[in-house]
Parts: sequence; C-alpha cells; structure tokens
Amino acid sequence: MSQVVHRLGQSYLLVALAALVFGLTVPGVAGLLSPYSTFFLSVVFFLTALKVDFKEVASYLRDWRMVLETNVLMLVALPAVVYYVMLVAKPELALPFLILAAMPTAMAAPLIAELLGGRQSLALVATVTTSLLAPLTVPFVLSLLAGAQVVVPFGSMFISLAKVIFLPFALAEVVKYIWPRLSTKVSLVSSPLSVVLLGAIIAAVSARQAPAIIGSLSGGQTLRWLGWLMLLFAAFHVLGYWAIFWRPVRDRFTISLCLTYMNFLLAIYLADTFFPQAAVTVPVILSVVPWTIFLPLSGLAARKLIKI
Repeated sequence: MSQVVHRLGQSYLLVALAALVFGLTVPGVAGLLSPYSTFFLSVVFFLTALKVDFKEVASYLRDWRMVLETNVLMLVALPAVVYYVMLVAKPELALPFLILAAMPTAMAAPLIAELLGGRQSLALVATVTTSLLAPLTVPFVLSLLAGAQVVVPFGSMFISLAKVIFLPFALAEVVKYIWPRLSTKVSLVSSPLSVVLLGAIIAAVSARQAPAIIGSLSGGQTLRWLGWLMLLFAAFHVLGYWAIFWRPVRDRFTISLCLTYMNFLLAIYLADTFFPQAAVTVPVILSVVPWTIFLPLSGLAARKLIKI
C-alpha cells in the first residue's frame, strides 16, 4: 500500500516540477499550450468520468445526511473558515487559499481512500457530488467571500466550470452507453494520460507567469508560500477529521482525505483564467507540493487511526 501511495504522489510531483521547469526555461514553447488549457482539463474530467459508475454512486446516496454534511463542509464552511483566518494571518494568501479550499474533491480521492483504508464508497460520492456542484458553489462562495476585494465574474466562471465539468461527464455517459468496449479501453490509459495533461496545464500557466515565478524564487517568496501551504494542508487533515466528530472513525478519516486532496488542477485552471496575478496563480500551482508530500503521511495516520 505504502509503495503505491508513494508512486502516486511521486508521479504527480515529478511531472508538476518538470512542467514548471519547462514553462520557466522555454516559456515561448510552453506558452503554445495556453490556448488548449480548457480542452486539456475537460479531457481529464472526461477520462475520469469514464470510470465512474453512476448506478453505484446512486446506491450510496441513501446516506443523504452524510452526503449533505460532506458537501456543506467542503464547499461552503471550510472555504469561509480558511478565507477569514488568512485575512488575519496572511492577507496576500487569502484569495489563493480560498480558491484551493473551495475546490471539489480530486478525482484520485476514491483510489487514495481505497489504498489507505478509508471508505471508498464515501470518497466516490464526495468526488462526484462536489464536482457536479462546483460550477454553482465555487463562483457563489468566491463572490460571497471575496467579492468586496476582487471582481468575481459569476456568470463567466459558472460557464467555464460547466464546460470543463458538466459536458465531459455527460459525454462520458454517452460514450459508455453507445461504445462500452471503447470506454473500457480508454479508461485503461486514463491515469497516465491525465498526469501528462496535468503537466501540460502547469507548463502553460507557468510560462505566462515566468518572470513573476522566477522573481519569487530568487526573493525567497516561494519558500514562504510553501511553508504556509504545508500549514494549510495540515489544517485540512485536522479539520476534515474533527469537523464530523460524531461519525465513525473510518468516515472521519475519509472526509479528511477528500477535503485535503482537492482538485488542484481545477484550482490552477480557475486561478489562471480569472485571477491571473502571480500572487494568486503561483501559490495555487505550488499546492501540488504539499498535496503529494502529505500522501505518505496520510498513510501513517491511517495505520494509527484505522489500524490497517
């Protein structure tokens, strides 16, 4: 189990770092990928949706209270807590951290939950429901909390998120119905292809922000941002576990995983599209580092909490 988790985190980190270096060193070449960022992200959602069995998801929706608690916690309550805490502790990071906190669960969360001994069914439901609600909740939460500080184009943001989430999910269902064998074959290569597309998006974004990123590296700003990001991810683990203290330990651990391992790829796309300032996009890009570092740490926590 630990080896699989380690390889999963290592693949994300290595590809992300390689893409970041590529974007910074040859921004003219990496920048050619920029017009295709929306398409790349849509393909990632499509590939993941091919592996989702909505009949299985529907069967788990009987526990509607747990689903409601999970979605309110992850999509509304936590973003609000993170934003107001950061306004006091580190105002410059309030918006990028709000974007990260408002994201739906990562598509890899069910696999992570299965490997670490969490409730895979709960992680699957959290992934699907938060992803499908995100086009509505993300612009609403950003407008409600940060609307006084920055311009949040609610309509444009909803349409953009709908394009990269709703349409791929719908298309995947059509493909599974009409060409079930094709969908099975494509799903076999979905993971490596998704990681490649992750790199393409990071390379495109970093190419546009190359001067600012290089400046933050030389000035030590990057290390300070990484320190705050490590604290944020540690807080996600703790808050996710204790926020639903009345639930069984396995449920609490699963929600902690779903909350911590948010869809950072969607966050990068959203920050780059609507808040292209380096002070917003760079910390969001850097979130891939604690995202991967905390994977093996989650495995250690699982051994103590769930006794696996």
